Amino acid sequence: MKKILLITSLVVFNINAFPSEVDSFHHRFDSLKDATDQINLNSNKLFDRVLYNTNKDTDNLCNETTLYKNLRKEFHNALFGKFNKYINNSSDIERIKIKTIDSIYGDFTLGDSIVLGFYSKHINDPLASALNIRGHYVGTDKFEHFAGTGFLYFASYYLKKISLDATLAIGQHDESGLLGAYTTGVFSYGDMVAEFNGMRFWNHILSKNEDILGVNLGPYVKCENSRWIKAKQIDFSQYVDDAWDEGVNCSKFRTEKMLTKFKNSIKELERTSGNNYTCPIKRESVSESIHKYGPYSNRIINARWSILD
Repeated sequence: MKKILLITSLVVFNINAFPSEVDSFHHRFDSLKDATDQINLNSNKLFDRVLYNTNKDTDNLCNETTLYKNLRKEFHNALFGKFNKYINNSSDIERIKIKTIDSIYGDFTLGDSIVLGFYSKHINDPLASALNIRGHYVGTDKFEHFAGTGFLYFASYYLKKISLDATLAIGQHDESGLLGAYTTGVFSYGDMVAEFNGMRFWNHILSKNEDILGVNLGPYVKCENSRWIKAKQIDFSQYVDDAWDEGVNCSKFRTEKMLTKFKNSIKELERTSGNNYTCPIKRESVSESIHKYGPYSNRIINARWSILD
């Protein structure tokens, strides 16, 4: 009965409101143009427009709450914000898009995953595309986690002063629940790394707090003469690393049956291509990520050398 109700909900509501996954394995060794410059160019223009419109509100000059509210309208998810709509749909960006049925999730059934085993095959396919961000192979879905849930992390930890442990639990709850493994069957560490860096990005807007990793990239915005001004350009690649890549920061699966199907898909992909796709594809990057994220890595990095052992 619960599955029937969830399927009905998926049919009634827009698929953009529901979780998507990415295949970080098929075509990852194909030539793919770096999308960073186009994303940065478009996003900085969008950022400038938000500041311009915010400054028109003379009743709230240099009001931080208004600034975050207006930025949040555009830097949100694919359902609400232009930032992710551009990344997902613009013809300016080269991306790799495959259907769920042809992906590493292709053998999943309704019993495995409501989204990947049924909805994506019979109603509407939510599988994210893959992008090249300065040599990192990441899903378009990661930028939704970065801008959307990343703000929730920021608001929790920096604005509401909730503990970091409780803040990071937001992502873990999502990955285990309706926005993750409960409906897709996939628990993505890559999603949580994107969210962690989204928290950093939102903090860098005004840089009123020290960066949690000690690398302060802001402030992007300053108040001068009672107006918000752009202090520096944003380069989103400064937040992206191999830990965003699910081919490196390996995901977990809700059941052993799903893991077995995933293993078989990887083995078949290796057989037909001659390339190594065993996760993590770049083992050295796992160690680098653990070092980079330090005491927080045990919450957002899958430290096991392989989920296929």
